[in-house]
Amino acid sequence: MRRARIALALVLLLPQPVAAQLRAADGLAALEAGDTEGARAIWEPLAERGDVLSQYNLGVLELERDPQAARALFAAAAEQGHLPAQRALADLALEVGDWAQARRWLRAVAQEGDAQAQMALAMMLDQGLGGPANATGAALWYGRAADQGVAEAAFALGTLRLEAGDEAGAAKAFAQAAEAGHAPAQHNLALAYARGRGVTQELEFARGLYFQAAQSGHAPAMHNLALMQARGQGGAQSFTRALAWALNARDAGHEQAEALVEALSEVMRVEAIGEAETLARQCLTSAVCE
Repeated sequence: MRRARIALALVLLLPQPVAAQLRAADGLAALEAGDTEGARAIWEPLAERGDVLSQYNLGVLELERDPQAARALFAAAAEQGHLPAQRALADLALEVGDWAQARRWLRAVAQEGDAQAQMALAMMLDQGLGGPANATGAALWYGRAADQGVAEAAFALGTLRLEAGDEAGAAKAFAQAAEAGHAPAQHNLALAYARGRGVTQELEFARGLYFQAAQSGHAPAMHNLALMQARGQGGAQSFTRALAWALNARDAGHEQAEALVEALSEVMRVEAIGEAETLARQCLTSAVCE
């Protein structure tokens, strides 16, 4: 989260007197006309009387000039349940490392269904920032964010489940992230299938997942796909394709890839090695190396 998310509010989220709403809107009109001081003059008395829209918008104006005053204005609106003000306080707290305040306001925003706030809150609970670590709470908020399509949250939930020994729960979460194209999740899910009962269908599925992750640039998936292709697991055996992926894995920084490149090169013809070197780049953008 960054301050760029803090912007002027155009609509009110809570019931307010109609006259106050109209007057607060006059402040926006003044600001759009380039009259910052005119907008401030309109919003200040309304903010003092508790108008949340004026408190929030005045806080936005004060951010650069008087950050402390801006926080006070945001807090006044946030305590009344104003969601943009709560989000602004969370952003500002995160910027300065005030984890306790960040956790407090992220929770308020997360409870309103904001997926990014749910993810951020889960991370804080997971890492013990702003209070005691809480794996149960982290899993809850990771799950809610994941259900809203945040692939990174599903992956984090899978990791949490795996650490707790819940392999079935981990696989379910990794699958959710993998479906959204999350390469590390595709790799982890493939790993689970590849280490399973060795059933042909499962190995084929694992190989396909490794391929998807490999094409996204995930070095461990490139390496493991190369191993499966060299061994003929989950599909046809091909040293040429295996070497092509091993070369890509090495170029992507995978520590074990060099050993695999050397092992394959020792048993391949010079022509086949040259073909694999040519094929390596194509593997990243086409299905020829699946």
